[in-house]
Amino acid sequence: MLLISPLFLSGIIKQKSKQKFAKAIGTVTNVNDDLKGSNVSAYKVKFTYTGYVSFLGKCPEAGQNGTVVLTGQLTGTETSSDDDILYRGILQLEINIDICSTKRQANGEDVRCIITVGGSGLVKTELEIQSDQRGGYIQIKDTTPSGFKKNVTGSCDPQEMIEEHAMVPIKSIASVFNGMELPMLTQKTLRAQKYPQKYPPVRVDGGEIVVEVLQEVKL
Repeated sequence: MLLISPLFLSGIIKQKSKQKFAKAIGTVTNVNDDLKGSNVSAYKVKFTYTGYVSFLGKCPEAGQNGTVVLTGQLTGTETSSDDDILYRGILQLEINIDICSTKRQANGEDVRCIITVGGSGLVKTELEIQSDQRGGYIQIKDTTPSGFKKNVTGSCDPQEMIEEHAMVPIKSIASVFNGMELPMLTQKTLRAQKYPQKYPPVRVDGGEIVVEVLQEVKL
């Protein structure tokens, strides 16, 4: 069983707001007329992680410029109450990143090894922004019927790589944005005075997170 780095664990299971929210729209969307005039808002967004992920902390053997990009349209009901805001959407996930792990040699010594994960496909995504300026929380909930293309190679134990392949994208740390806190999202909503809105990067062990709100989508 592989242990996920604490910096990438913020609690996969989390109680969501009881408020009813609009159904996710997706990257290509037909908007129902009954949404017009409501407080439902939609935004094109881009989440980018550059670096690597690791079970071991710092890992110079891993590629330092791997990327995970999650992009598309998120839609949610924005209220003036103290409730958290939940956005949902079907986003495009692109993975090209190294995972740093270990394997045991014949002499019993553990050495670092690398798993390289590639992947591409649509994923059902939720972003919750907390109303008290504590930031956001993003989860990848599921894939779609169109499937998710993936490839796993590397120098780690073959069985570990088989297991990693099975976990991509929902349960793998290679997806990065599954169960991750986004402390830069301190505003109550994704609305910005000017687009594109690029938030200051946040450094974590192994890489850097950038969040961009590219534009507001008129419903």
